[in-house]
Amino acid sequence: MSVLSDERRRDLITGAIGTWLVVALVSDGWAHFNVPELESFFTPWHAALYAGFAAMAGWIGLLVWRARGAGHSMPDGYRGAAAGVLVFGVGGVADLLWHEIFGIEVAVDALVSPSHLMLGAGGLLMLSCPLRASGVLRENKPWPAVAVLSLVLSTALIAFFLQYASPFPMPAVVESFIPTPEGTPGHLQAEMPVIAGLSGYLVTTVLFTLPLLLILRSRERFAAPATVLVGPIAWLPVAVVGFPWVPVAGAVGATAGAIVADFLLARARTALPIIAGGVSVLVWAGQLAGLAVADALRWPVSLWAGAVVLAGFTGAAVSLLAAVSSADTTAASVSPTPQAR
Repeated sequence: MSVLSDERRRDLITGAIGTWLVVALVSDGWAHFNVPELESFFTPWHAALYAGFAAMAGWIGLLVWRARGAGHSMPDGYRGAAAGVLVFGVGGVADLLWHEIFGIEVAVDALVSPSHLMLGAGGLLMLSCPLRASGVLRENKPWPAVAVLSLVLSTALIAFFLQYASPFPMPAVVESFIPTPEGTPGHLQAEMPVIAGLSGYLVTTVLFTLPLLLILRSRERFAAPATVLVGPIAWLPVAVVGFPWVPVAGAVGATAGAIVADFLLARARTALPIIAGGVSVLVWAGQLAGLAVADALRWPVSLWAGAVVLAGFTGAAVSLLAAVSSADTTAASVSPTPQAR
């Protein structure tokens, strides 16, 4: 019992520091988006982010020292965290040099800057280590709270770096669209925002469906899996742009849709593709309802309704592909090894 308690305490501390890192990252993203005069690497937001990294590096270093002192190897999942500390540290140095040479990014380039992507990769290795250490990805067992927190933080980090494809901070559906026949002047200019908006719905659907499937494949489900995953994906990009009213209404609607989905999940058992597709439909229908109340849906009904249906099909398709992949992996793991001749 004491060993289990030590493991939970270890993972809880890791999750707490990881939460610090994600909050600091979002605040730094807010600064890049809302403080155009930001022209230095040395800012309060960077200080909070790198202080969180220092805390995580110190904690992982302490675990390494304890393990070596006891003659043990690093716990499952934490070897990747040690690698994440190294990747993040190298990325931090690269980020300093990048900013000194090329300046401070203030637009979408901040999300795809190579040094920032290196920081993201290192952060993901650190944030996901309690999830990998818990064993829920290998065994059909109840999800401890620390594993849920680790999955949510990892998903939130990915959502942060994909926010340029998110329908939440600047929803395209509230912008006017005048269908222009193909081959006429202005056709491409009119359709590109809609194409980007539709792509955002698909990308974000995949983003919350994949971790949701990880949870739902366990027989011991925890309460409100859709809400805890959709919530950060909806709200963190809205926080980065400063909580404008219309995106807030959309995030409220999407969160309400996820809550409804969890209410239905608690009372029904059905095939995973139906669940994944249904959650997607409820989340995006909720977001569109919130946007309609706060402003208006200026896309034609064929577009915004089609986006919801397309997202539902996407969620179901991802679930089917995951099931096929899981079945293939299981079959390979139990297949007898051919006898050497």
